[in-house]
Amino acid sequence: SDNKIKFNQNKKLPLPCPFSTPAPAPSPKKGFTHYLSYPRPSVQAFVGSYIAPLVPKFRGDTKSIAAEKDKPVAVEEPTVENAGEKTESEEEKVKQHLLTQREKIIARVSVDNRTRALVKGLQRVTDVKLLTSRVEELSCHLLEFPETRGVSVKESVLPCLLRLRQARDLPLQAAVREALALVGYTEPVKGRGIRVLAIDGGGTRGLLALQTLQKLQNLTGKRVHQLFDYICGVSTGAILAFMLGIFQIPLEECEEMYRKLGADVFKQNVIVGTVKMGWSHAFYDSEIWENILKERMGEGYMIESARDPHCPKVSAVSAIVNRGLPLKAYVFRNYRLMPGVKSHYLGDCKHKMWQAIRASSAAPGYFQEFVLGKDLHQDGGLLINNPTALAIHECKCLWPNTPLQCVLSLGTGRFETAGKNSTTYTSLKAKLTNVISSATDTEEVHTMLDALLPPDTYFRFNPYMSEDIPLNENRAEKLNFLKSEGERYLERNEAKLKKAASVLGQEKSTIQRLAEWAKLKADMYEGLPFSSKL
Repeated sequence: SDNKIKFNQNKKLPLPCPFSTPAPAPSPKKGFTHYLSYPRPSVQAFVGSYIAPLVPKFRGDTKSIAAEKDKPVAVEEPTVENAGEKTESEEEKVKQHLLTQREKIIARVSVDNRTRALVKGLQRVTDVKLLTSRVEELSCHLLEFPETRGVSVKESVLPCLLRLRQARDLPLQAAVREALALVGYTEPVKGRGIRVLAIDGGGTRGLLALQTLQKLQNLTGKRVHQLFDYICGVSTGAILAFMLGIFQIPLEECEEMYRKLGADVFKQNVIVGTVKMGWSHAFYDSEIWENILKERMGEGYMIESARDPHCPKVSAVSAIVNRGLPLKAYVFRNYRLMPGVKSHYLGDCKHKMWQAIRASSAAPGYFQEFVLGKDLHQDGGLLINNPTALAIHECKCLWPNTPLQCVLSLGTGRFETAGKNSTTYTSLKAKLTNVISSATDTEEVHTMLDALLPPDTYFRFNPYMSEDIPLNENRAEKLNFLKSEGERYLERNEAKLKKAASVLGQEKSTIQRLAEWAKLKADMYEGLPFSSKL
């Protein structure tokens, strides 16, 4: 017993037995101090016990609050798991993004290293044939990776190519000229300043533009590709730009080819054409048109025309219709701009010549849209039917420090109808006609340029027509009537024609030639002690 007493004295307070009878519940009445000392206070408890009895309308809310309070206890663990899963997925995304970025950096570094190797490879070879193949290899690389132009310029590709261009081997010269165009190098202009030719769209009415050019050729004694530094066209104007600038076909042959082209393309049975219009939104057979273009122009790429030392800069304009509104103009070029120089217009030189014409001439209702890569092209006249302003912008990107000498803008005829509509409303046909007329208007651009450009620099020829000739006219008598209308217009504007011819004929001064020679030598031999600022 004494041991028991000692044991009880040394024994700590017993722990409650889990199977014993529970102690009586505490009094429901709780004082304010109870909530201050409560180990896990909550706003819901305070509101439920003190505010709710005083304000009856809270009683219903108290139950819902209490219920909501109980719910998180049951779903607490899944929420944590979801958060963990979300964190893991985010980490996975970050890892994937970093991996993609790393792959891109590695790819870019390898492409840049390849560019450096190709440029250095040109400096170690003396054999002409091997040099030609290496220059062509560099051109293929620059065509596929245009962003490497900057790297090639830093590696002094321009002085190397300019020196190689002095070689007597013609294939090497041609390959070097193409590589220079891909880098973005531009030759000095032919005259005192930039000479621009811009030709509107207008179907077979392009014969009027050919007439004006024939007169100018007779007055100057030079062919079109010799007169201009830059030729730009839309739709039918693009066809003429390629004929005269890239293929350098004589004007007399151009007219014959143009008439035959119109007869071959714009022939269609009315019933068949109407069915095709409902099926493919094109009255004429687009496949026939494509085959004609492939046959006449071959499979040559735009940039390949830069191999010809006499070929001017040439471009064709289309409208991309699948990139949202507003529509985007696309410029098919036979050149590239220098690294760091950005045009306002989309475009490239990597397309084939027949593709450029097909895209630029895909007039809605006449031919189907043309799919090229991820873009859907239609006639450039939908957006820019008078490409003169676009041509000037491109020229200023090519020759930023050279003034304009002559801008020649050629229209394809205009016809003004008398107003016959009611003063109270217009028909649906009239509304659509007004929209189309407004969209394809060429004279607004003319009015703006006429006011902005210096005097005796800008010349626009666009004959008034006494009859509305459609774009797809191919009857010989109507085309002859078109020519007679153009002839009368040019006779009335003979003084303006002569003035344009005299401005186009202005040659470079001796000082200008000397400055260009000095700049060329400075570009060829970087580091020599003479300046290129002349």
